[in-house]
Amino acid sequence: MAEPTSAPARGLHPAFFVLITVFFFWGFLAASNGVFIPFCKSHFNLTQLQSQLIDFAFYSAYFIGSLILYLLSAASRMDILNKIGYRKGIIYGLLISVVGALVMIPCVDKEQVVPLTATQQRIEKLAVDQDIQTSDHLFRFHRAADGYHLFVQPAARADSVIHLTAWKSMLSSTFSYNAKEDAYEARFDVQQLPALLSFLEQQYHATVTFGYFGLILMALFIVALGFALQQTAAQPFAVALGDPATGAHRLNLAGGLNSFGTTIGPLIISRLLFGPGRGSAAAANIHAVNEMYILIAGLFLAVALLFIFARMPEVTSHEAFETTRRATGAMNVITAFFLLIVLGIVLNFRLPVFIIGIVGILYILIRANQSAQRNSEGWGAMRYPQLVLGMIGIFVYVGVEVTIQSNLGALLEKPGFLTPDGLDASKIDPYISLYWGSLMIGRWTGAITAFNLSRNTRKILTVFVPFLAYGVILLVNHIKQNNVVELLPYIPCIVIQIIGFFWGQEKPAKTLMIFGVLGMLAMLVGLVTHGYVGTFAFISGGLFCSVMWPSIFALAITGLGKYTSQGSAFLIMMILGGALIPPVQGGLADIPAIGIHYSYVIPILCFAYITFFGYRVRSILQSQGLDYEAAISGGH
Repeated sequence: MAEPTSAPARGLHPAFFVLITVFFFWGFLAASNGVFIPFCKSHFNLTQLQSQLIDFAFYSAYFIGSLILYLLSAASRMDILNKIGYRKGIIYGLLISVVGALVMIPCVDKEQVVPLTATQQRIEKLAVDQDIQTSDHLFRFHRAADGYHLFVQPAARADSVIHLTAWKSMLSSTFSYNAKEDAYEARFDVQQLPALLSFLEQQYHATVTFGYFGLILMALFIVALGFALQQTAAQPFAVALGDPATGAHRLNLAGGLNSFGTTIGPLIISRLLFGPGRGSAAAANIHAVNEMYILIAGLFLAVALLFIFARMPEVTSHEAFETTRRATGAMNVITAFFLLIVLGIVLNFRLPVFIIGIVGILYILIRANQSAQRNSEGWGAMRYPQLVLGMIGIFVYVGVEVTIQSNLGALLEKPGFLTPDGLDASKIDPYISLYWGSLMIGRWTGAITAFNLSRNTRKILTVFVPFLAYGVILLVNHIKQNNVVELLPYIPCIVIQIIGFFWGQEKPAKTLMIFGVLGMLAMLVGLVTHGYVGTFAFISGGLFCSVMWPSIFALAITGLGKYTSQGSAFLIMMILGGALIPPVQGGLADIPAIGIHYSYVIPILCFAYITFFGYRVRSILQSQGLDYEAAISGGH
């Protein structure tokens, strides 16, 4: 159990208000990936699966960080984090994130400039919807379903270019104005490409600048590795900074600020990348990312220094670390599958190895529990079926929460889905913000049960709080000068969620089943519709994901006794789902017969398992004589 060696018995420690700013930035950066992914897809000429490697780098760091702590503790037979203390754990985590933020700056600046003619093979091998543009952004080569296109952009610069007679022999069509791109567009055949590249290089000294996407992923991994250590230590530390009886309330407050960070993060990142005028993605400047990471490095360093020099309670855990040889072996095999996926990424066999890796990880978890049922010695927390099924539940929950929004940008850019020509990447931030704001709506509502309120008061707040949170979403979008009228038709989705809360009766298993079914129905509606109905159906997945983390977590660790801490560590490792499931959906989206729209069958499968877990765990806990109807609160 986490205990402070010196802390006030009552009241709130001033350090708590510093600590919760860290919760804010966790949410801020994680949600910002929804805007950063489509931007990087355009800037680095990526496929949809490749763009999802941002999530892979970010969320795999949580798995690797937690795994390192576990394996070191198992090898040394002592809890490493307990030995250094939660306060120092936060400090080290902050400093690791500072290093990652500072490493990001040279990674962003690292570029290679090559002659345009040297890019011929790359242009020929472009996948559908991929681009390569010249260093001056004047010319852009695009592969569409109907062939290759050349864009001259913007239109104001194109007038002196498109009327040259030399174009006739190098293009298969004349230039026409594309209003969505604000550019002139013409088609060409692959046989015409060598002459076209040679002409542009000689006439306009055209070059192409390639960034190093792998370096960006490395820096993002380091930042998230620090987050993993921070999160592992921060939650028990937050409980200790005040009256222990109100520790859950402080976690809810910290979680609420985390959700607010997820809501405004996409809006701020969009402004940094595309500017206040919301220019096109093709004209955006990735070097603007440096401003954000310089600021983040400075803020994290300041908070770390404050934790170093301020008078704060030392919080440690007095629970003994129990070695579990067979459970450690299972985690090693899971790690081997993870390394197989990394190898597949390097060797460019991405989609098959992601699928093999996920199937392998799930198989190991199921087999581990089956083996533990026959002989529990050495399995520790994995002897409990609710824990193993909950690990799979956390895996698919984090996966579905992340994959819905990470692929949403590509879906909104698809012509004919929301708008006839598709949205530019610079204009998707209101919808990403609404998605993460939907999680804030549900989490603020779910947090009502943490407070000692009368039944009627809770009912009133269950209706009022969702619309209060929705008002916050509209307000921050209004401040960003987005058109909030476009977000008003979302209200019926919020009403459906409120009905779901009343139907769930504050019971985690029942709530999980209801929200799992509603999530499946929402995804099905999105699959068979388009426009605002389809868009808001997919976004409403955030509403139904909102209380799944605390519900799954609480049900999975119920009845674990002395293995509760170990079970919690295993559950946190399963954040790995956020790294593996989005690339699978991205890989399906790259298959022309499926496409980005129908790739949303993946979230249906995830919600289906979560529904199954809510149903199955009730009978498991009942057979153990345990209460599965405890009230839920808080959020991930």
